[in-house]
Amino acid sequence: MKRSLITLTTLIILSLACSLGAPAAENAPAANQPVETATSTNIQNDAGSAPSANSESAVLLFTIGMHIEPLGETAQGYGGGNGDYRQTQLFDRHIQAILTVTGMVEAHGGRMTIQAQSPFTTVAIESGNTILADLASRGHEMALHFHEDAHLGKNDEALSVQQWCDVMKEEISYISQASGVTDIRYWSGGNLYVDIYEAAQCAGLDVNSDWKNPQLQETPLEFVGVNSWRPSGGTDGINLVDFTQHDPNGAVIFLPEGQYDKSNFAASRRSEDTGGDEAYFEYLKESLYASLEASQAGKVNVFHFTIHPGEFRGNPQHPYDVIEKFLTEVVDPLVASGQVQWATFSEMADAYAVWEAANPGVAPR
Repeated sequence: MKRSLITLTTLIILSLACSLGAPAAENAPAANQPVETATSTNIQNDAGSAPSANSESAVLLFTIGMHIEPLGETAQGYGGGNGDYRQTQLFDRHIQAILTVTGMVEAHGGRMTIQAQSPFTTVAIESGNTILADLASRGHEMALHFHEDAHLGKNDEALSVQQWCDVMKEEISYISQASGVTDIRYWSGGNLYVDIYEAAQCAGLDVNSDWKNPQLQETPLEFVGVNSWRPSGGTDGINLVDFTQHDPNGAVIFLPEGQYDKSNFAASRRSEDTGGDEAYFEYLKESLYASLEASQAGKVNVFHFTIHPGEFRGNPQHPYDVIEKFLTEVVDPLVASGQVQWATFSEMADAYAVWEAANPGVAPR
């Protein structure tokens, strides 16, 4: 898919050298305005104020990722999740959910990173459904969401790197068949396999995020923040040393999710104990503002969160209104002020790689 490398590279160069003149942008959308054009804005809301923009403000790259779960029997013959995408009603309902949310994001100037796996991909291929190809043609990134036990079985942690690589390649091939996209770079999943980065590199993947311990549904706070790095290796969820240690020659760029302050932030969206959808999006707003505060001018700063098909639907008369409200009231003003810019996961990683090349030897975070 086409990447906005020119915009992102320009953004980094401008943030590193604010004395340079800004390129002509009279016809560019607000989301693509360089940081120098941002005006000083104080955004008021129920939770207080967002950080004000100025000519030397850091820029935060932002997106929403989508995980499509392995509902039903996967291509490798294992079962995964509740439900079955071979049931036409469920498949069609999730197709409509995906189209509604992606259309909503597009209306706000953004694009998502859609992370798929079988049986969703194989059902799309068999039924001739073109949703992934359609989304790719509209600028959304195609990527892999890899539930390892659904594709490798319950003993997956004992399998060889080559076995992981072969199955990841197989899953990538189904995404390519369903979408027409051959350049699949990003994946999520396989988090407790210590050799996951070796397997991913073998499979042609070089961008990773959304790490949480699937057994605990938690993310160590050592993994949060706004600045990416290249992990020296994977983790079993206990020993975090290799994962948190930056290797400038590492093959994979890890994108942290933002400046979250609790380890169960990814799982809390499904807990009514935390107040439901409204409370979760209030927490997202607070975390987005905290990420803006933590962002540094001259570095590539990132923030994102994940949704699933059908999640946050809310009132059937106003489906996904909580997402629309968040984009309208929180994200749009920040994009207009130049503090936030939409970018897919691979675009974030490419921006980091450009920064890295321009700053050899500088600690990434």
